[in-house]
Amino acid sequence: MNVLFLVPPETVSLESSVPKALEGGKGYYPKLGLMYVAAWYERATGNRPGFIDCPPEGVGQQELLHRVRELRPDVVAMSIMTFNLLDALETARVLKRETPGLKICLGGPHVNLYPQETLDLPEVDFVVYGEGEKIFTRLMQALEKGEHGAEELKTINGLGFMQDGVAVVNTPETELLDLNELPFPARHLVDVTRYQHIIKEGRQFFTIQATRGCPAACTFCDIRKTKFRERSPENVVAEIEQLIEMGLDDLFFVDDTITINKKFVMRLSELIVERGLKFHFKISARVDTVTPELLAALKRAGCYRIHFGIESATERHLSYLEKGQNREKIERACRWTREAGIGFFAYMMIGIPHETRAEMMQTVDFTKRLKPDYAQFSICTPYPKTELYFRMLQEGIVPRDYWQEFAENPSADFKIRFWNKDFTEEELRRLQDECHARFYRSPTYLMKQLTQLKSWSDFTAKARMGTKILAQRMGV
Repeated sequence: MNVLFLVPPETVSLESSVPKALEGGKGYYPKLGLMYVAAWYERATGNRPGFIDCPPEGVGQQELLHRVRELRPDVVAMSIMTFNLLDALETARVLKRETPGLKICLGGPHVNLYPQETLDLPEVDFVVYGEGEKIFTRLMQALEKGEHGAEELKTINGLGFMQDGVAVVNTPETELLDLNELPFPARHLVDVTRYQHIIKEGRQFFTIQATRGCPAACTFCDIRKTKFRERSPENVVAEIEQLIEMGLDDLFFVDDTITINKKFVMRLSELIVERGLKFHFKISARVDTVTPELLAALKRAGCYRIHFGIESATERHLSYLEKGQNREKIERACRWTREAGIGFFAYMMIGIPHETRAEMMQTVDFTKRLKPDYAQFSICTPYPKTELYFRMLQEGIVPRDYWQEFAENPSADFKIRFWNKDFTEEELRRLQDECHARFYRSPTYLMKQLTQLKSWSDFTAKARMGTKILAQRMGV
């Protein structure tokens, strides 16, 4: 079985709640989930799959066709979010026209939400939903058997397939993987130098994941109240050592909230120091999961930035979003982080249902007082099948289930909607630009950045970020 793991070219991706000035401007992140599936498949079968990550490689449709002709895959596997579903379907159509008999398998966050709807699309032959490592490999092993494996497909939980023209979706897989059993992601299948981030600290950036799941109840998140699991600290450090040997010295732990288990993070930090591992890294955390002791340990281990999901300065909106935090906790965690010598990125939100313009500006002013290195003001967006989306449907803020309509009939003219009854989409976009300009043009912020410059590359990275934001504000 000749398998190709593919990240499709970006052609018709949906617009996000992130400012247009920053879309695609930060660099490219590796598709770690797809690399995990590739690694499990390779270890289980001994077959070396292909892997093409089109956006960072600069591969368009024509070059992709050329490379597929050379590789001649039997199955193309893509992991997709709702935002790039259209890209995946267009790529599937092009590849199937070129290679009759080619099978397309889709997995990832969108498929987890809409397995049946995705399988019903004419371009799709298989769907894998849930944790895909074992499921995808079992699918490939069944296909290797030809007709003898047809009955086996019915026994694979988390799999959807076509049978005699009928879409069949098996029951979900409820047994979660032991994360220590996972092979390290198949980074050897890609050119690691293609992945960059403009506000990194080291020479070469890459991602790593130590945990899965998040028990928090944030209503806008699609992994709300999911089981939290971590790898052993020793297992994570072994992967870090491998990454350092590959020349990677700037790592981003893409865990949703790695600091849920403080003992785990403390032990991981201790091991990094004990083994003398020299690298830079950043993490994401909730403000109610950090302590001065934890922050000091992270700093010793090489942590240079924490991404905090703060969202709002207004208590009623924090309550509406079920953040489980308040202004006091936010201010305390940010102060502790600064005192530990770690920078932080503040993720903020505007346009929350019932929020006024004055409250949005209060959030900007609150953010300025927190003194983050960077801040991003996203527009509150009800993403598919989140608690926020269901609540907005119930309240009548969202008149119909338009995400369901898109999943059933994906169309290039689809537009993501922001829902605040007092503002139009255009008004929210202008307010978003105003928030960024108000934050980044603050004399206090500009002076802080000038005093913290470490190098010319640091200056150029921050200048590029600022230029994008200000250019968007001026309509350039």
